[in-house]
Amino acid sequence: MKRMIFLLVLGVLAIGSVLMAQTLNGRLATSVYGWERQDTIGQSSQHLRGYENIQLNFGTSDISFHSYMQGSTDFSQSIENDPQLRLFNAYVQLKNIADIADIRLGRQAIFAGVSYGTIDGAMINVRPKDGVEVSAYGGGLSPASQKADFFQNLDQNWQIGGQVLVYLVENVKLGLSYMNRHRESTPFESFRYDSQLGMLPATIDYGSRANQYGSINAAYMKEKLWLFARFDYDFNFEKASRAEISGSYQIMPTLGLSLSFAHREPTIAYNSYFSILEMEANQEVTVGVDYQLHDYLTLLGRFSNVIYDGDNAMRVSLGASNKYSSFFYTKDVSYDGNLDGLNFQLTYPLMEGQLVPHVGAVYSSYALADNLDKIATWAGVIGTMFRPAKILSCDVQAQFMSNKLYKSDMRVFARISYWFAETFGLGV
Repeated sequence: MKRMIFLLVLGVLAIGSVLMAQTLNGRLATSVYGWERQDTIGQSSQHLRGYENIQLNFGTSDISFHSYMQGSTDFSQSIENDPQLRLFNAYVQLKNIADIADIRLGRQAIFAGVSYGTIDGAMINVRPKDGVEVSAYGGGLSPASQKADFFQNLDQNWQIGGQVLVYLVENVKLGLSYMNRHRESTPFESFRYDSQLGMLPATIDYGSRANQYGSINAAYMKEKLWLFARFDYDFNFEKASRAEISGSYQIMPTLGLSLSFAHREPTIAYNSYFSILEMEANQEVTVGVDYQLHDYLTLLGRFSNVIYDGDNAMRVSLGASNKYSSFFYTKDVSYDGNLDGLNFQLTYPLMEGQLVPHVGAVYSSYALADNLDKIATWAGVIGTMFRPAKILSCDVQAQFMSNKLYKSDMRVFARISYWFAETFGLGV
């Protein structure tokens, strides 16, 4: 019943936005992706998967309908659950209600401070005064597969939350947010001891996995200085989940310095299997420098030290970049091995930007322990984007990788995108 009412309301509002539509715009993207997969040792299978992405928006500045979906299937062989349809969003938006509020109703992505995810429900944003915004949302969690199923087991799949943003002090932004999410777990069959120490089959169900966080953050920006601080609290585990302080300062027009410190706890849902395991936090300190050698070349360097319980890891990145290319060297050393890597990218527009070829290459040499031999991996990409008109673009990219396990891994991706916009409807 909840699902039927929700779809009926959403349908009525969508039809209303169509009848009042002043604009219709969107994007169609047709793409194919071909690759060879190593299923088992000595056996492989070839795949050619096709995708159709559809983005569609229509309505007026006050009421509009927005949707984004993807259909896909494998043309080379039959795969379970093919063809697939993923509905990423489909919502009606009402704006400027009494000149202070906006409402969204339907499937929508949520990004509000500590909140993230996709819900089937409603979100309201209110501006009670200049410099203050208050938002609140609630609804059922959309399936992980993004299927067009709404409110499946709503009592175990739901999310609520909100955010307050304050801009009352010049150059200062304050935020306070909250999220409470529950997603049902998948029961599984296992064996457990009975009172006589005999093994009996049993169904293991941990119930819904829960995440409940609160967050406060502050940002300051003025001329050469930028500062940011954030603190997240996990209400279920009753401890800090994340703390971060970062900033950057432009010492000279050509020289910039950045510094950050972060404390992170593992992001684990309450009632999940992993919550019974011992969890350890880590801290990371990062220092960065960027120097503009001249108008066409900037040198960059980053050093990070990650501190674990009884151990630490070091990360170094050095490189150079300009408008069209970049080259970086990275070095990682930690308790679980070490890695050296090189990364190169080049993009150069031709024909006044209508043709944009690009190439890239990555080399890495790594070992998972000090007493093991290093393994080398090569990867490369080459492709181009051709845009003969503002409404049409064509992309082609070939990808190649070679390492100890995959002597020759070749993949090809191609896409055609078409943008459109029309004006029509009542009052036109």
